[in-house]
Amino acid sequence: MQKTIALAEEALADSRRASDERVRNPLDPLRYQRQVLENLRLLESINQELSSAMVELASLINAPLGQPIQIAHADLKNISDDVTQIPVEKLEEVALTGNADLREQHYNARIAREETRRVLLRMFPNLTFNYGAKYDTDRYLLSNNWNEAGLQVSFNLMNLFTGSTQLKVAEAGVTLAEQRRMASQAAVLTQVHLSRLQLINARSQFERADAIYDTDGKIAEVMRNRQMVQAQSKLDVVSTETSAILSLLRRYQALAQVQVAENRLLATLGLEPQIGSTSELSLQELTQQLGKDKAPWQQMRQDTKVAQTTGKPQ
Repeated sequence: MQKTIALAEEALADSRRASDERVRNPLDPLRYQRQVLENLRLLESINQELSSAMVELASLINAPLGQPIQIAHADLKNISDDVTQIPVEKLEEVALTGNADLREQHYNARIAREETRRVLLRMFPNLTFNYGAKYDTDRYLLSNNWNEAGLQVSFNLMNLFTGSTQLKVAEAGVTLAEQRRMASQAAVLTQVHLSRLQLINARSQFERADAIYDTDGKIAEVMRNRQMVQAQSKLDVVSTETSAILSLLRRYQALAQVQVAENRLLATLGLEPQIGSTSELSLQELTQQLGKDKAPWQQMRQDTKVAQTTGKPQ
């Protein structure tokens, strides 16, 4: 990018010198300068956006500010299309089983049912039974040893009057918890469909951005070769280089959107990575655990094929 900006500044200076010499139509150099300035504006806006990226990255990973961070180059072709081959019914089944919000609603429904049982138990009277062996040294007694037993029954009158109301409130709580659980199920199924469509669309956008970048890169290479033999103007080289840089930026942005969409679908399905305490794990151990917890799309495809072959429900 810095080389392209320098080349654009050089082309702008050449155009201004030609305009001052007035050897051409005055509009031609101005149009030329306008196009160069437009490319410079695009390059500088990208440069400004990227200039703060390292600071934001250091803040996200809690790294010291002002120190260079070495970024590992990842393969941009590591996006599989296995998720598009999985039936929606299989994704719905996994989501209904593992979604965290849905599990919470199941627990709330169980708690509401337990509350109904507690209300019923509170309506029963309290029954107390006691038994003890007694002894007295009084010699005038007919028997110095005897056994004593007692039975005590008590009842809370407030429970007697409010029992039916408490029971109705508890039953209403059960009904409400069931309604919330059903609403959560519908919301989770909607999220599954939306997340799957967003992932498919993001993959399509990345493939298109990758193809555009590949084409712009080839055009820029041809323009650079022609400019080296003085067969191409600097404006054309700057324009093609700018297009290639924009294509590369959009390619990375599209890749980020694919990763965001994939992780959103994993969160909806309840398949987040299972890792231990980050404060107790070293960076190598944490990397190994995250490497093991990859998106299980291929395993889901195999399970679906086995279910279809054996005729068992998925």
